Amino acid sequence: MKIIKKTFSVIMALCLLVTPLVLNTSAADKTKEALPLSAGLPALRDQFESGVADDSEGYALDYCYYSPAGKNDTEKYPVVIYLHGIGHGSYVGSQLDDSSMATWASAELQERWTDTGGAYILLPRCPEDQLQYWNKSMVEPLRNLIDCFIFENSENIDTTRIFIGGSSAGGEMTWDMAIAYPEYFAGIYPLASTGTRTEEDIKKCKDVSIWVFASELDPLVNYSLNVVPQWENICAYNSDPGNCRLSTFTEVLNPDGSKGDSNHRLYTTIMYDFFTVDGSAYPNVTTKNGNGQKLSLVNKKGIITWMCNTHSSFDGETSSGGLGTSLFDIILIPIRNIIFKIANIIQRLLGFV
Repeated sequence: MKIIKKTFSVIMALCLLVTPLVLNTSAADKTKEALPLSAGLPALRDQFESGVADDSEGYALDYCYYSPAGKNDTEKYPVVIYLHGIGHGSYVGSQLDDSSMATWASAELQERWTDTGGAYILLPRCPEDQLQYWNKSMVEPLRNLIDCFIFENSENIDTTRIFIGGSSAGGEMTWDMAIAYPEYFAGIYPLASTGTRTEEDIKKCKDVSIWVFASELDPLVNYSLNVVPQWENICAYNSDPGNCRLSTFTEVLNPDGSKGDSNHRLYTTIMYDFFTVDGSAYPNVTTKNGNGQKLSLVNKKGIITWMCNTHSSFDGETSSGGLGTSLFDIILIPIRNIIFKIANIIQRLLGFV
């Protein structure tokens, strides 16, 4: 009996000795350790991986992504999708090379996801090298890309926290996706979005939280004729207007406070989660919610904090929705793509892209 008790004591002692080691190993294997902002954009971009979705509607879209998941990680992470504007999809990887969204893969911004310690950052590319730009005909290929990404990372993705946003034509595509598949997204964040949205469009997105970014001085998007009526419809029809936002800029500056080269290029403002390089509030902008309340953003409580508190009921199964393309779209889209190609060439010649 004494031998049995002694053996049991030894086993218990070994368990107590080994358990902390196992727990520490599990903790170390959890969320991936991201690089700090001080590492610089090139190093932050090197953390991204690449992939290609299955073919859909004749397009197998490629993408770049950052994964926060570590080895043996069972955490469920949000997904933040960013859609580039015109001129930033000309080659594989250009959507990453031309974007400042790599800062969202930094340790400082990943840590702002207070409940999970990180999020996936997904950057799809529209194949501009094939004379194709974001438009309604790309809704199904893009939905297919997101489906493929969720399937491949299903063990670590929280489908109730998928967010999509984009700049300019990427902002317009953001709206197209939300209107076609509103159940898919917990929130959207269109920046300087081109195109117009009808009352019916906004009603289809009534259960999606929306943060609109626009400048009164935008030379391409008319604030009074485009943004104001869109926002009024959001306030009137969204099921949770208190969780919707409108950030209105006058002159758009760079994150370091220097003069920006265009009041249309709002994507630079979200580089540091809607704060400047030194962490102060972004200049020349006012933010209010759908109830008309003015909001003052405090450092480390910007877009990511909004996303932390925003969820959907999406279970990973998409509806049979979609936008469809009319005869008018079939005629207009190729013409639109040619115009965008010419505009892109001019932009590059002038050094705007």
